[in-house]
Amino acid sequence: MKQISNRASAAIARVKWVAIAGMLAGAVLLLVAIALEWRGFWGGAAQGAGIGLIAVGAYFWGLGDGIGRAVPQAAWLPSRDDRA
Repeated sequence: MKQISNRASAAIARVKWVAIAGMLAGAVLLLVAIALEWRGFWGGAAQGAGIGLIAVGAYFWGLGDGIGRAVPQAAWLPSRDDRA
């Protein structure tokens, strides 16, 4: 199995922490917008930004998790037995 370097592992960990911080900031922004009952354009913009931060954070968390697994590129190979 392919191993990743310590430098790459630290970079992946930073991506995950930034993603978690972004999701938390988005959740706080969304909850504040709902709790204060912001109306109109700015209320919708705050809610949309909160949901957007949560979605982008979830994407980057998944990206960091997938890269951190260090699976070799050719994970699937066809059968090698002689049956046709």
